[in-house]
Amino acid sequence: MPLVIVFVGSLLGLAVAGLPSRREDAPLSVQTATSTVASTTATAPPATPATTAPPPPATPATTAPPPSAAARNPADLKVRAFNSSSVTGAATKMGARLKSLGYVVVTPGPDRKPPQDASVVMYRDGLEAEARALASSLGLDAGVVTPIEAPVAAVGETDLAVLVGSELARRTP
Repeated sequence: MPLVIVFVGSLLGLAVAGLPSRREDAPLSVQTATSTVASTTATAPPATPATTAPPPPATPATTAPPPSAAARNPADLKVRAFNSSSVTGAATKMGARLKSLGYVVVTPGPDRKPPQDASVVMYRDGLEAEARALASSLGLDAGVVTPIEAPVAAVGETDLAVLVGSELARRTP
């Protein structure tokens, strides 16, 4: 019987000795030319490099820049001027200037109170480029361009509106 116990113990010892220990359970890394492959077994065959042909060289993108939105012709735009200054007749004078620039000018809007120094160019949806062009032709900075807001009911059915501030009223002949 002692011989059987020794024999069984030897077999168990060999079985245990053949198993990996906890320190050896850590994943093994196999480095190839293009990637790292993780394995949890010690018997994984080494990775072999792929024998496929290299990809064709990349061609530069030929994406065209987005088309710039061309501003409409001034003759296709209705503009209303408002006197937002303390200068009498500023909206009427601005109307004459707008006509000379080719815009369709509608009756001036009511005076805006209190007077303000800065002028504003307002536009309906989709007409920002046209408003910027108008501001530029009046010698105004692009920062004065803003969308028409709902409370400005006096704008009516116009495309653009110019609120003539004191600084612009003094420069308008």
